[in-house]
Amino acid sequence: MRRAVIAAILMAITAGPALAVPITITQTQPFSGIPNYQSDLTFNQFDDQGGTLSLLSVEVIVTLNVDGGQLVLDNDGIDPATGTFEFGAKGNISSVDVALLNALSQPVTSEVSAIHSGGFNLAGNVGDVPNDFDPSPPDGMQYDGGPETDGDSGFIGSAYYAGYIGMGTFDVKASIAQWADFGGVSGIEWAVTPVTSSGTVQVIYTVPEPAAMMLLVSGGAVALLRRKRRA
Repeated sequence: MRRAVIAAILMAITAGPALAVPITITQTQPFSGIPNYQSDLTFNQFDDQGGTLSLLSVEVIVTLNVDGGQLVLDNDGIDPATGTFEFGAKGNISSVDVALLNALSQPVTSEVSAIHSGGFNLAGNVGDVPNDFDPSPPDGMQYDGGPETDGDSGFIGSAYYAGYIGMGTFDVKASIAQWADFGGVSGIEWAVTPVTSSGTVQVIYTVPEPAAMMLLVSGGAVALLRRKRRA
């Protein structure tokens, strides 16, 4: 009788269209610090139960947030200086354990840039000496950093799934660097107080729900049959 019930359940799972929706398994690892720095983030491989479960996709998501810090520009040239500046941090990910490549064998995520862009219009030097980094106008300015964020995502190419399947772990390195730029305008000296940064790397596995459910139910079926035999 129990064999018939279990068989009926398995047939319902494989035939039921309502269960044909994939499920996701998400891992999120955070990082934080004052650039420049690197963080090694550890993720679990996908356990395919010896090939019983299939891996439909592997998505990687990177998010970078920055706040604070200062950028000082001081024009020591005789002539006025006008231009744009950028201030914040940039980041990228890498790994020696798995391939972080998409179906075109390109990096799965591009460099993320949590950066503020602004403009400056500085008068010619009004008397301060080189290397004093004076932010006072009219020949100087100070930008106080605020919150900025950036992110990117992509899917690993199926040709590279092998490194993601197993019962072990793999590491992904997040590398975060301070960024400041004023376009190389002649005569300007500059100083930086670095930002603080934080962010996450996510690895998301997608698997077909019917296969996962079949595994669970068939495992329960084996347990039921074993109990019956012992009885």
